[in-house]
Amino acid sequence: MKDFLTLQQSLWDQWAPHYNAEHQERDPAPAADFLAGLAADGSALELAVGTGRIALPLAERGVKVTGIDASPAMIDELLRHRGQLPVQTHVGDMADIDTNGQQFDLVYVAFSSFFFLMTQARQAACLSGVARTLAPSGHFVLEATIPRAPGLLAGRQQIGIRELADTHLSLSATTHDPIDQIIHFQEIRFDHDGMRLLPVIMRYVHLSELDLLAAAAGLTLTHRYSDWHRAPVTASSTQHISVYTLAGEGGDAS
Repeated sequence: MKDFLTLQQSLWDQWAPHYNAEHQERDPAPAADFLAGLAADGSALELAVGTGRIALPLAERGVKVTGIDASPAMIDELLRHRGQLPVQTHVGDMADIDTNGQQFDLVYVAFSSFFFLMTQARQAACLSGVARTLAPSGHFVLEATIPRAPGLLAGRQQIGIRELADTHLSLSATTHDPIDQIIHFQEIRFDHDGMRLLPVIMRYVHLSELDLLAAAAGLTLTHRYSDWHRAPVTASSTQHISVYTLAGEGGDAS
């Protein structure tokens, strides 16, 4: 089996030409507004920056953004749209964050990308890297799906229709390993040009596990919301935006 980083790189290289079109309905403005409020006039580091879905609008708000991603093809898509915006990119492993000693006022990872680290050990290493990279009084923000049933964890195998139209059909097939907390997705697209497969593999993390891993890395949870508008998390919430600071630093994310 390929090592975890090489595996994720190969998967997201396949996604790169289609990623923006697949997620065009997701408005990045609320996320960019939220994050800009925490970064103020400082600098931000995005883990799994991808095509710049959040990094570019955040840079439009005056924040200097550095992005790390495993996929050169995803970064190439970002650079095609960057223009003169202050976004720097690096191909790298977010489980082994190396910023040459630079610290950031804001570090963030969005859209459940933290789950792509594949093992608890790699997720713990990422959080330790965040703590080393975060400036005093800085914030770390993590957006991810909340694993819950029915939904993400319902059953060992699922197949669902995402979109059905006269010109195309979109399916999503998943398998779930509840012991290792691994979910394999295959996004399947049929249209007049043929078929394409867009695979995803992730290791999900429950909120209690996430907070323990963060605490072990020296990070303290300060706020948790169910969306970028700061709605509270409830038993029916499907995602969370968790805000951490360095232990003992506190901070205001309201």
